[in-house]
Amino acid sequence: MVLTMRKNKVDDEAIKGMLRDEYNRCLELMEQVQRSINDYPRGRLVVKKVKAKGRVYEYHHLQWREGEKVLSRHVPEKDIPEIQKKIEQREAYRSNCLKLEKRLEYLAPLLGEKKPSKKNRALRDNLVSASEKNLSIKNQHPAEVVPKSRKVEKG
Repeated sequence: MVLTMRKNKVDDEAIKGMLRDEYNRCLELMEQVQRSINDYPRGRLVVKKVKAKGRVYEYHHLQWREGEKVLSRHVPEKDIPEIQKKIEQREAYRSNCLKLEKRLEYLAPLLGEKKPSKKNRALRDNLVSASEKNLSIKNQHPAEVVPKSRKVEKG
């Protein structure tokens, strides 16, 4: 029976240091990606069709969800390619963020860190969506802001 011995503690500390550097790099990168996600519009482009006077009119809307509500904003025809590029870029950033999150979940137990829990991720997502909401309202013309409730009173 052959017993294998661990390498000396210096090697273990060197590896742990490299893992710690990678963990910190991933955290910083994830924060940068999340900040840049806030610069891009949430949601997707939707085409709504309206029939009026025997004709069919198509209108483009940017549609997104806030909580249980689905909100939309009209997008002028000339802005569609630009909005589409921004949405695609946001999705690319989002997929990068998910990859970084998986890497952090892998590295955390190796370093003795606590794994990021789903509750912490939910809090982070709420913070991100709240800041996105504030940015989107600041960047819109007052006539473009969608009201929070569309309650119709019967008279």
